[in-house]
Amino acid sequence: MEVLRVLVTSEQDIASITIKGILIDEYDFTQSDEDFEGNPIFSIGDDVQLITTTRNMIHCDHLESYFETEVFIFCSRHRAESEKPALLVHSTGNLGSEALFGGEPHQLSVSAPSLVSAALKRLYEERNKTGLDEFDVSLEVTHHGPTSMKTPLVFVELGSSEKHWTHQGGARAVAAAVMACVHEPLSGDAVIGFGGTHYASKFNKLVLDRNYKIGHMAPKYAINDLTVDVLDQMLSRSTNPIVSAIIDWKGMNAENKAHILPMLEDANIAIIRAKNA
Repeated sequence: MEVLRVLVTSEQDIASITIKGILIDEYDFTQSDEDFEGNPIFSIGDDVQLITTTRNMIHCDHLESYFETEVFIFCSRHRAESEKPALLVHSTGNLGSEALFGGEPHQLSVSAPSLVSAALKRLYEERNKTGLDEFDVSLEVTHHGPTSMKTPLVFVELGSSEKHWTHQGGARAVAAAVMACVHEPLSGDAVIGFGGTHYASKFNKLVLDRNYKIGHMAPKYAINDLTVDVLDQMLSRSTNPIVSAIIDWKGMNAENKAHILPMLEDANIAIIRAKNA
């Protein structure tokens, strides 16, 4: 029987284990009779399961061999050299020829735009409601694995250094965002994004202020290496129909525009500048 949503944590991820503890303590999870990779499975009725893998989560392309679900929701750490406290959400995939952090080159997972947007809104709400002023809240562009599963997935992350991975307030915000995704429908039109930085500030505003649902995003640094096949995946590997491509016009240079705009026109997808969205 298909489970509505499977929440994924990992033995190898300190933040993940912190978030798991809050989910079990503060939500209605009960330990089931089943286990996965030696770890007990927790559940809420027949709709939601909470699992723990022995693997690094970026290498979890194997999960759909064991679980049948609408979506995998990963509760993950985020690491950044800045060590800036952060609450983040993103789709996964490798836009270019490198696959340094799981998955395959030039391969994207199935995005879940409605869940990405629901998680971002809840992270923002929790940050403001609980006084987590030191935490940035943001989308990230498409990056890292897993990439090969047919089941949609989303990563919700607590960052950005070891001292934040055990931060109870930050973990509680991620847990709330994950649970907001549990019953969010996979419906409504969505967009993809191009341009800007790894932390997609222009697209944050579209989600928070204009209620956009957003799937895969390619930042300025990745655009010149995008292939037609990867663009096709950005359009097709989504639970929600992609109706337009949003362009961060000032977040792209002339070379970026010369590369991507003809590809979008050939794909017959509506092109909208972010400032006009």
